[in-house]
Amino acid sequence: MNVIANIFLIVLLFVFQTTFLHSFTIMGVRPDIVLILTFFISVNLGEGRGAISGFTLGLIQDCLSSNLLGTNAFSKGIVGFIFGYLRDKIFFENIFSQFTFVLLASLVDTAIIFLIVFLTIPDKTQMAIVLNKLLLSSVYTTLVAPLFILIFVFFRDKVVVFSKKRRRESAIK
Repeated sequence: MNVIANIFLIVLLFVFQTTFLHSFTIMGVRPDIVLILTFFISVNLGEGRGAISGFTLGLIQDCLSSNLLGTNAFSKGIVGFIFGYLRDKIFFENIFSQFTFVLLASLVDTAIIFLIVFLTIPDKTQMAIVLNKLLLSSVYTTLVAPLFILIFVFFRDKVVVFSKKRRRESAIK
């Protein structure tokens, strides 16, 4: 049941990211909810699951966008690994630390994407525009991160409570 609930929430997230968030575009950018979810999974489940989740979510994000295929998969996988590895060293309970570490995750993601774009795009004249959009997206993602982290915590706790309740009911029978 836990797997089905997770798949449903991921589909819901992508529907939200690709449809509803278009209404909240500022200066041509939207927050990267996939990055926030990758960060959340990483600090909760560790580097292995964080890297795999980041890569998978990034690959889905690449398939749904017109970006270079694999860019988000690679960057989100790296972010998932780094912050999963640092999860025991991160104090994640207050809003300031959430802002700080999501900003760092977003900047790592931005640096990786910028490097890939720089190495693969022959026209270097547009790089300043690309960098500005990536940095603006990082700030926007950081500002909305605490709201989405609260939503992810709510769903995580509901799924865990539901799973425990089902296990208890199964054990009683």
